[in-house]
Amino acid sequence: MGRRTKILLGLLAGVPVLALVGAAVVVPRIDLATMAATRASAALGRDVTIESLRVSPGLGLGIELRGAMLANIEGGSRPAMAEVARLTATLDLLPLLVGQVVVRSAAIEGFTLLLERAPGRVANWHFGPRPPAGAAPAAPAPPDRSDLPMVHALSIAGSEVTFRTTSGAQLRTRIETASLTAAALDEPAALRVQGSYNAVPLALDATLGSFATLRDARIPFPVTLRATAPDTALLFEGTATDPLNADGMDGRITLAASTPAAILAMAGASGGPAVPVELAGRVTRQGDLWRLVDGTGTLDGAALTAPLLELTEGSAGSPDSIVARLGVARLDLVRLLGAPAPEAGQGAAADPPFVVPAMPDPLVRAEITAQEFTHSRLGGTNAEVKIEVAPARVALELGFVPRFAEALNARGEMVPAGDGARLTAEVNMRGADLDGLRRQVGLRTLPVSGRANVNLEVAAEGATLGAAQRGARVSAVVGMTGGAIAREVIEMASTDIRALLRTSRGTTPLTCLLAAIDIRAGRGQAAPVRIRAGTGTIAGIASFDLNRQQLDLVIGSERATTDFFALDIPVRVHGSFENPDIAPAEWSREARARMARGDVAPLPPDLRGIAQRNPCYRTGGMRR
Repeated sequence: MGRRTKILLGLLAGVPVLALVGAAVVVPRIDLATMAATRASAALGRDVTIESLRVSPGLGLGIELRGAMLANIEGGSRPAMAEVARLTATLDLLPLLVGQVVVRSAAIEGFTLLLERAPGRVANWHFGPRPPAGAAPAAPAPPDRSDLPMVHALSIAGSEVTFRTTSGAQLRTRIETASLTAAALDEPAALRVQGSYNAVPLALDATLGSFATLRDARIPFPVTLRATAPDTALLFEGTATDPLNADGMDGRITLAASTPAAILAMAGASGGPAVPVELAGRVTRQGDLWRLVDGTGTLDGAALTAPLLELTEGSAGSPDSIVARLGVARLDLVRLLGAPAPEAGQGAAADPPFVVPAMPDPLVRAEITAQEFTHSRLGGTNAEVKIEVAPARVALELGFVPRFAEALNARGEMVPAGDGARLTAEVNMRGADLDGLRRQVGLRTLPVSGRANVNLEVAAEGATLGAAQRGARVSAVVGMTGGAIAREVIEMASTDIRALLRTSRGTTPLTCLLAAIDIRAGRGQAAPVRIRAGTGTIAGIASFDLNRQQLDLVIGSERATTDFFALDIPVRVHGSFENPDIAPAEWSREARARMARGDVAPLPPDLRGIAQRNPCYRTGGMRR
């Protein structure tokens, strides 16, 4: 018999056998608590105490047990692993004489069981000596269930099973009522449970194989299990080679939920989107490995595939591990994730820690694809997301085709740094249609049309999210080759005297555009800002302070590129963002030198290379 089987049957089967020894003395109502506790302690290797154990002899042997307790392992969160307030049972006497246990009826009240791992990830449900550190685990012996008792009727009431995770979270299964019934040794057994999991009402209804099949470990044990929770139903149809430990499972699982709220609540999360989900596939469990493969279904009415969902329970000293590969035809992220949350208020609650755990539990590797997705003003097709949660590292990769661009790719990584974490990320958008982008973000008409490339890098470090944001470095290069720009912009920037007499109409071809921007802790510069068009070239340098909302920009035309009517007088825009001062200016000696040298803002190396390859990078002939 397996070790876990002893936990469940030690008090129910082993204790009655000990009670029979006292009954043989023909003294009714003998209390065998001390003897039974001693034998159980020796068998399990942990202290077992029993307040009272009495036997009523007869062809139907009566058992009444009160106040039984099994001690927890050293380092456990509470002294007792298992407790039973009261157990009553009636056993057939004659089968006992030939070594068989037949439980005619049994009732358990106030049963509590705590499953947890102590420091070092030692599981309290493992009994016997531990293997030496570093030793390879021995292959499990085939379970021997030939001596399992035959149970005709078992009922449980007012009981609870708690699983305590390594992070300290407690997952509680409350059993209000439960029953296990079987008419005969060779007939199917029925299991029914009413209770809750993590305070979510839950009902189980199972049709099981016979006790004869259960006793023969060579035969896979058939299981058909139906579980229902609010708006949720699950069906498992398959077999298990070790059903008492829910191991060796192999079958088909079907899940249907009009909303995943109950599923999320059982996982410890609150709320959830009001979107229906259906999923079916083959599920297996072999030891520490749980796996669902070839999953298919729907999410919010769109086709869903789950080629692989895998959970590996961590061995001693190791966290659990999750691997997931999912695909969906269509995602409405507003329905799935909800509307953006309002900005948090001031105070500590609005500035969460910015940390990366050294040893997260579980580890995660997930790949998610979506043929089409929408979210607020953002949407696209052919999305691919990769997420990795590893020791001292969290990484994300994202790629998709936005509605307004040819492609957008992003990747980022967080690692521990100081008292918090360091984030590095880069975003590359290729072929962004400026008019489409304008419409997506709700801007007014832009004087420039065409397609732009945007390359962005972010570096941030801090103990809190707010501190990381305030000290972040953001660098970007915006570039264009081709397109068009309004003639009016060129004439105004070159101080063309014709702009004083008329409003120029139409556009002029855009040869190139370059803007290089670097921001550190909210203060930044843009150098160069340069536009080359058919009627002239505009160049400028700017500095700004996002914290104080201040700007200082000098922009003007290059005389060699404009016509006779252009005065080529630079313009300075400075002051607050909301109400800047605009006036004619002169290029300073430093500005002329920077423009002549082609200086670029202090960008990271990769962005500097991108800026230098833009045709607008080269400057020339600044005469003012």
